[in-house]
Amino acid sequence: MSSRSVIGAHLKGFLLVIALFVIVISIIAVYTTTAATEFGIKKDDIQVMSLTHLVKEMDWQNDYEEQKIADNLLQAQIDTLSLTIENNFKNLTPASTVIQNLAKYKSHISLLHADKTVVGSLANLSSNVELERNRYESSLVSISETSKIIGMYELITILLIIGAGLGGISEIAKNKLIGYPAFAVGGVGLIILFLLILTPSILTGTHISSH
Repeated sequence: MSSRSVIGAHLKGFLLVIALFVIVISIIAVYTTTAATEFGIKKDDIQVMSLTHLVKEMDWQNDYEEQKIADNLLQAQIDTLSLTIENNFKNLTPASTVIQNLAKYKSHISLLHADKTVVGSLANLSSNVELERNRYESSLVSISETSKIIGMYELITILLIIGAGLGGISEIAKNKLIGYPAFAVGGVGLIILFLLILTPSILTGTHISSH
């Protein structure tokens, strides 16, 4: 067999490998594009939830401030009624009415100063504010982590497309020198993909599953 025949056979083998490589990374590029889209949808959902938590936090904060003002007003009323009882201002308000009002105000104060298990207490409202704030902050972290994963999938897709493009040019031009960069670029994309799937924390610093 002549050297030309041997070279031709090697070139055909190489082009066959290139063709298979292009097919494989093209299919994987479709997968990574779909994955990036799915994570984009997930990110949108998390952003909606984060806004919901933010609005709830603001609502609970407003309720807390209102009840705090009510607490101060009630305390002022209690002080006033206590002085009334002490000075026995019977000509202004009957003693029984003063005592009833005092008991009612103290009951409201007791409710406001109850522990966080009591709905409507200051501690309960403060706990709700803190809970929604933590959920909002957690959602912001999730958005950041999801954005990193989307960015990685987009990078992988670009590398795979470049690799497939170079491979296709190599096959058409029957040029091995163009084929080697195709393997290199596409191979880098595949390595990053495997790392992203198996150990996402290495690439993105996140523990969110990337598949």
